[in-house]
Amino acid sequence: MGVMTTNATIDSKLVRAIADEQLANNVFMIEWLVKAQQQLSLQQRLIDQQQQQISTQQQEIEKLKEERDKLKNRNSKNSSVPPSSDQLKKPSDKKKRKKGFKRGPKYDHPGKVISEKAFPIGGNRLD
Repeated sequence: MGVMTTNATIDSKLVRAIADEQLANNVFMIEWLVKAQQQLSLQQRLIDQQQQQISTQQQEIEKLKEERDKLKNRNSKNSSVPPSSDQLKKPSDKKKRKKGFKRGPKYDHPGKVISEKAFPIGGNRLD
């Protein structure tokens, strides 16, 4: 009976040691999970703050776009700004000009020639 008691004592001590080790491991895991949960909640708060900033900035962007459109369409005809502040219209491009008759004398035009009597050859026009 003495040997069985010793074996039972060793077995109970071994069981107790294993249980203690599992308990310590469980405590470690719980502490790790608590820290992870705290980090996640902190990150979630940061995400919420950033989403709030984004929505505020989007609203501000929309307001600025509206103001830009109002100012863009403003000229001296529909506001009190002077005509000198109106944007100049681009001059029409020669290529866009209506192509019809070409400028200058026509092909069969006789043209005008200064007579030789007015200016003899070798004569000076300024004389």
